[in-house]
Amino acid sequence: MRALTLALALLLTACTQPRPALTPTPVPTREPGTYSVTALLDLSGSRSPNGGPQRDAMELWADQHASASPRARLKIVDVAGSPSRTLIELRRAAAEDRADAIVVGASVVYDDTFARAVELAHVPVLFTLPIVDPGGGFGFALAPTPAQLAVAALDDAAARTVLTGSIVVSDESPSAIPERAALMADLVRRSVIPTLAKAGPAESAKLRTTLATSTVVLFAGPAKPYLDAARAAPAGSLLYFSYLCDPGDMGDLRDAPGLVTWPGSRWIAAGVASAARLAFLGSYTDRAGPPTTPAASAFDALALLASAAEGGIDGAQMRRRMEATTLAGVATTYAFTPSRHAGFTMSDLALLRYTGARTAPVVR
Repeated sequence: MRALTLALALLLTACTQPRPALTPTPVPTREPGTYSVTALLDLSGSRSPNGGPQRDAMELWADQHASASPRARLKIVDVAGSPSRTLIELRRAAAEDRADAIVVGASVVYDDTFARAVELAHVPVLFTLPIVDPGGGFGFALAPTPAQLAVAALDDAAARTVLTGSIVVSDESPSAIPERAALMADLVRRSVIPTLAKAGPAESAKLRTTLATSTVVLFAGPAKPYLDAARAAPAGSLLYFSYLCDPGDMGDLRDAPGLVTWPGSRWIAAGVASAARLAFLGSYTDRAGPPTTPAASAFDALALLASAAEGGIDGAQMRRRMEATTLAGVATTYAFTPSRHAGFTMSDLALLRYTGARTAPVVR
């Protein structure tokens, strides 16, 4: 009986224990008269270019428009050079943070997986570094596409020399692969049999030997892995580097025997054509030094979103306004259509040349 009484007491005690309270995940609240923008940047890690200049440009824009209505509430997230983290943070910005727009300032491969994530976000997603034309939906390319950049480089090379014997140099980094494919495809289109040279620690000696007899060399992806090999190119050779070039890397090639160039906005180099561009160049230079083209594109990304948000911040409505608007930014004039979401005006693209530390590059 004593055992039975004890068991009943324990049972009654268990049944009367309070159930744990379930706290729902709070939905982020929006300040009246604001819209939220999440920017994904490489502020650490090995991926190039570093997102620091883009962060400086976006913070400059936010400071200059702090009293605007509606006001952009900017959140910057470091994706640390990781493609997988970039995708995770994109999904988190849309699903958990309820961002009204997302700016991706890191290199990505815009494949089916990434495109699906953009569509599921259901808000405008602006890319400041080269991707393929999203063609529609919620993705917008503010930089030239890899195919457009390939055409620009090879048109310039063809105007200066014969393309026979041109070499495409590439490693296996995610940002180099789409550029390599675009360069190889455009050479084939021009009836030139392309030569592909792989870069990497095991191929460094072979690559230097190959470049020693080359006239036209096109480097796919960030410049840093190719700096030592590029110095092996002969005097008078044409060395075309990527839109992803870091100016500091280009400074390391100032004594290379070949002519070193890379593509970027002619307005950022020339500093002319509009008061808005001159104002940006002055303000940014005072804050962080000469701007890069990706920095200017990041500044323009917030300007594009501000224009689209004036009529309301519903994601689908902002997308339609961007497709119907032409906006003169500081890097270029952007124009999209419902079926074309690559908005960079190609006449604003130029080949740039390094002139010195803390100075803007010049148009070649």
